[in-house]
Amino acid sequence: MEVCPHCGATAGATRDAELRFRCDVCGGPRVPLEKRKLRRSGKEVSALKRAELGRKGRAKNRAGAVGAGVALAGAIGVLAIYGLLGVIGVVNPGIGFFLAGLLTAGPLAALIAWFLARSRTRGKEIEPALDEAWLLVAADVAAQLEGPVTARALAEALPIEEPQAEELLALLEAHEIVRNDGSLSRMRIGASPDKPGLAALEAAEAEAEAEAEANAPGVTREKV
Repeated sequence: MEVCPHCGATAGATRDAELRFRCDVCGGPRVPLEKRKLRRSGKEVSALKRAELGRKGRAKNRAGAVGAGVALAGAIGVLAIYGLLGVIGVVNPGIGFFLAGLLTAGPLAALIAWFLARSRTRGKEIEPALDEAWLLVAADVAAQLEGPVTARALAEALPIEEPQAEELLALLEAHEIVRNDGSLSRMRIGASPDKPGLAALEAAEAEAEAEAEANAPGVTREKV
């Protein structure tokens, strides 16, 4: 079991249809590692927190829509009851009452629509943030695997099925982290273990670019 980046509890993670894996304590999205010897850089925490904010924001807006819906249903119900009583001659609510009811129902309906729109917007933030978090952890894993990075190796390191591992490997290749042959494309062998994952990849890339620029034809070094 690992420490949850959301609630800080040392707890397991359970598969979830939307979040992929969720914390057994707080329900927040997690990216668990299957092998204990693998280390993570922690760069995925920010993306996981964005996914959690999207999940909580969606839940709050859904709750707001439900509350406004209950209020709207109540307003319509009162109008219906008074209208029925007016028809049978028990009361005489008057046109002013109905206008007031309509003026109340209109804003409530608009509020429901706003809450639902906000809920959809916050919900759309979850999947991209999860993709980023899993990509960052996969990069950490790829930097520590012995031999070529394959879908099977990723599936063994992360608690996912091989088809999902193939999708993750495709993302690593698309971001030029792993070559088609499974080798790391932006990390030198022997990089510091204190900088796993994308941190080491970025450091190695910057160093390689500086070295290439220094060795470029026509570049002369100034003597000190």
